[in-house]
Amino acid sequence: MTAPAPIVLDSDPGIDDAVALQYLLGTGLWDLKAYTSVGGNLPADATYRNARSLARALRIDGDVPVHRGAGRPLSRLPYREASAFHGPAGLGNENLPDSTAPHPTESSAQALLRLSREYEGELTVCATGPLTNVAIAVLEDPAFAHRVKKFVFMGGAAQVPGNFTPVAEFNIWADPDAAEVVLSSGIPFTMVDLDASHRWLFRPADLAALEAAGPGTALAARLMRTYMDAYTRHGGDGTCPLHDPLAVGVCGDEAFVTAAEGAVVVECGSELTRGQTVFVPADARRIYYSESPALTTRLRTTGRVALGPGSRDFAKDFVTTLPRRPATTTR
Repeated sequence: MTAPAPIVLDSDPGIDDAVALQYLLGTGLWDLKAYTSVGGNLPADATYRNARSLARALRIDGDVPVHRGAGRPLSRLPYREASAFHGPAGLGNENLPDSTAPHPTESSAQALLRLSREYEGELTVCATGPLTNVAIAVLEDPAFAHRVKKFVFMGGAAQVPGNFTPVAEFNIWADPDAAEVVLSSGIPFTMVDLDASHRWLFRPADLAALEAAGPGTALAARLMRTYMDAYTRHGGDGTCPLHDPLAVGVCGDEAFVTAAEGAVVVECGSELTRGQTVFVPADARRIYYSESPALTTRLRTTGRVALGPGSRDFAKDFVTTLPRRPATTTR
């Protein structure tokens, strides 16, 4: 068997971030070197606290440091949290005990930089929140983008409407400047966007399977029930997308999505289209923006973009993988 590969999970927990962590640990594919938090679904203090609590619940806080991330977006304000979906404290109705592990002195961005040097050419970074921490790492050391083996993030909408504005997905809207810094840096990215995550749905039968799997998935089942209820209140059909877990899944196997090569440019200037991710396929049959040398150059920086579901069933893999890493909420 191959040894687990080094990875950092950069997250703003958040319900789907929480189950994404349990899924990552359950795959057995990864050696989690750090769990870095960032403000997003809730402010940075709350997501850091939630990350520590989740590390404790999954019994990794003795081995995996949890780092506090950036306290605000790079420059684009106002910022608005997503507590309507994730609950006032970010984890539905849960009140998990904090970890007793020491608080690292390194910030999330500093941890990313250090680990990119220690595991140059080997490190995968998976981001399931706004890209503020990753952008700070790039701005402090542009070579960071070239030391990372793979960068997978949940965010954006290539060919479908947004989920926060008509054109923008929440993670990108929350810090569009950070996203543009990262996506123009040359980092080898894969964008797991709404085009794919809205096609892999968690259904009542999946919830029943988690509830039947025993106490190790009881926390995940409660969280997912709350998430499904939130989507139903917002006009859904009793299902919910698997946004953040899907990004983790794609780190290990792109067969969960159908992806294409292309450039992604983030709109940062207009409030109407703030956070829009403009996807330009690499095999486009025409030359775009020929009047703008800067934009033409920008389109040469490409990555992988998910355009829909893939051949491998992610919802099934998610439900069968979670029980492999039981969680506990006991003190």
